[in-house]
Amino acid sequence: MSREEARAAPPSAAAGGNDLLTPTSLALSLAPPRAPPHHTPHRHLLIGLDPAHVLIDSSEQSPSSSSSSSSDGDNVHPHSYYTDHTIRSRLSSLLPHAHLRLPQRLPHPHLPAGPELGDRITRALGSTLTLETQNSLRDGGGFRRIVDGLVSMSIPSLAATNPSAARKFMKVTRNMTTIRYGKHEMQRIELFMPSGTAQCNGVLFFVHGGAWGSGKPWMYRLIAPPFVELNMAVAIVGYRTYPTADVPGQVEDLERAAATLYKERKFLFHERRREKCGICLMGHSSGAHISLLMLVDRMKRQMNPSNHRIDDFHFTSYVGLSGPYDIGHHFDYEAGRGVEELSPMKPACGSTRRSFRDNSPASRLMSNLVDVDETSTALLSQYFPPSLLLHGIEDSTVPFTATSEAGRIIRSCGITNCVEAYIGGTSHQETVMEMMLGGPTKDAVLEWLKSDDEEQQSNSISMVEKSRL
Repeated sequence: MSREEARAAPPSAAAGGNDLLTPTSLALSLAPPRAPPHHTPHRHLLIGLDPAHVLIDSSEQSPSSSSSSSSDGDNVHPHSYYTDHTIRSRLSSLLPHAHLRLPQRLPHPHLPAGPELGDRITRALGSTLTLETQNSLRDGGGFRRIVDGLVSMSIPSLAATNPSAARKFMKVTRNMTTIRYGKHEMQRIELFMPSGTAQCNGVLFFVHGGAWGSGKPWMYRLIAPPFVELNMAVAIVGYRTYPTADVPGQVEDLERAAATLYKERKFLFHERRREKCGICLMGHSSGAHISLLMLVDRMKRQMNPSNHRIDDFHFTSYVGLSGPYDIGHHFDYEAGRGVEELSPMKPACGSTRRSFRDNSPASRLMSNLVDVDETSTALLSQYFPPSLLLHGIEDSTVPFTATSEAGRIIRSCGITNCVEAYIGGTSHQETVMEMMLGGPTKDAVLEWLKSDDEEQQSNSISMVEKSRL
């Protein structure tokens, strides 16, 4: 599709047309907390079953319901309001046989009657492993070793099925420079430069994902070639993952990495180098979350000159791929899948609802604006760079609603240069794989980065409607 055709196309066509409306995407649009979780009275009522006959098996209850309390009393108990026995009793008395009296409205046309296969597997795993075992794997580094090990073992098969990608990986590795920004092994930057630094047109600062508890820069080296071909320098940032560091520590690692890169390669950030693709901050999954947190913190400092760091530079664009931007909502989603006590997200983000809010970028943005004067508020779009929030519409790891809700909140704060894009038929890992191996995700990101300011503004207006998904 040409640039003119993309601008003239309706929003749904620009993001994949009818591919956006599938049974999977409709079900994900009603994932917790947007709809009650499985095996609750509310859920049974919505799918046309008798809510009075729900049996809450102990193995189906979230193990975090027995987690230790926190000092501020803001404990995390997923879905306890759905399974409380008092609520069940009231439903039974107030809505006897409601599922039979309203056949024309029930069951809900898009609400699945039961968990999908993947969720059934994770729920079975969560109910089989004891709480102590799950927490031990998570907090002792077992989760990181298992996930990183599985990725490493998949490399030979990927190389065998895609020899060109393997050759490209070897070529880009030979041209790599490593920059250390801390004493820990994970605190490193893998830098890839275009041939002839005098022609460098910009910088990509990429933050990998891994559920806050896994991932290494070398796994994402194939991110670099498409941008190096555009004469951009690419910095793939490694940071301390959980349990070595929590989310505030990971954000601080990103700040230190940016400061070190600016200090050691200052010529990359020269004003002249920001004329084309600029200085782009990009993250995938949990990397999108912590990179957006860093961007919000930097925006706050830039709005208050007394807090401005001498090594702060201005990112000219931001791209978030498949990011979980509301931690409280994503915890409810993980609880519905039975992985909330195995996933590093809960402890990495503070373990309480209050900490979840504080570590959610859109919520932090709103909090930062409470004491800002009207003059500064009117200039928010100057402090917050043009942003693209992109999500696969069939992402069952982080549902696309995370992007639509974040985009809506960011724009409600007066930041108009925030664009949403949804890729049809695309899952969570496919977004980053398409960035490395080619596909609609890479095409959409590169087209957006190469567009001028006028086109970005036009696209942001036309894509606002997508936040209603």
